Amino acid sequence: MADSVNVHFLFPLGMKQGGAGLVPAPGAAMDEEGQPAIMWGQGTPDGNLAPFNLVNKGSLYMEVNGTDDTAQLWQKVDEGGETGTADWVRCLVENHQIIDTNDISATAGITSAQIADGAIVNADVNASAAIAYSKLNLTGAVLVEDLETNALSTIVVLPTQVDISAADSEFVEFHAVAALVITEIGLLWQEATEGSGAAEGDVTIGISTGNGDVVSAANGAYAVSQAIGDYQALTITDGIMTAGESLFVSHDVAASATGLYQVLVKYDLDS
Repeated sequence: MADSVNVHFLFPLGMKQGGAGLVPAPGAAMDEEGQPAIMWGQGTPDGNLAPFNLVNKGSLYMEVNGTDDTAQLWQKVDEGGETGTADWVRCLVENHQIIDTNDISATAGITSAQIADGAIVNADVNASAAIAYSKLNLTGAVLVEDLETNALSTIVVLPTQVDISAADSEFVEFHAVAALVITEIGLLWQEATEGSGAAEGDVTIGISTGNGDVVSAANGAYAVSQAIGDYQALTITDGIMTAGESLFVSHDVAASATGLYQVLVKYDLDS
């Protein structure tokens, strides 16, 4: 703070001039625990100079030559006799509105004008506030974490029918637009296979063409004696898919093999 000059008391006080400056007279405003003083003058208060270091806590000082449009009222916040520039604080700081208690009543509430822009942060919002999407400007957006657990854990994909008596073929089962975990893969038979004998082919499933990293050829061997409507579960080696990956399905069969199936895939978007 700048040193103050030309300081005057607003009201005459009981005091006398001493060798060390102002000395309180009995019963004066500068007595210990006496009444506060009201002063005015030039410059900001300096708690190391008299009379600022002599008046009691609660005293007021009005700065008459301060910057225009700024608050010029100061108050002493420590007991009389203490020194230091921090003893005085500026009151009624500009640009801070004083809110009347009637403005925050149950009927009126706090208005937008009484809230400084950018003042509300994430910590100010209760975790159970359940703010509607319409107020978050996220209309049409649904996030996986917004859904209940396992809400998307039984999504089923049924592609075009595959005739295992046809030539070897490969097709894309689906494209993963988000990370997911395949929880089940199986064959749903639409036409019956041979009633006996060894398996005459297999299905391999992977995340790239010709790959069997999801279901290997050994785990995808066709079972014999499958009737219409039978379901053959396949063993999954690795069911994790990242966003943007595709699931490829291919089969390898003998010319004499018979049967028609659909590949059934279940995956979980919650994982």
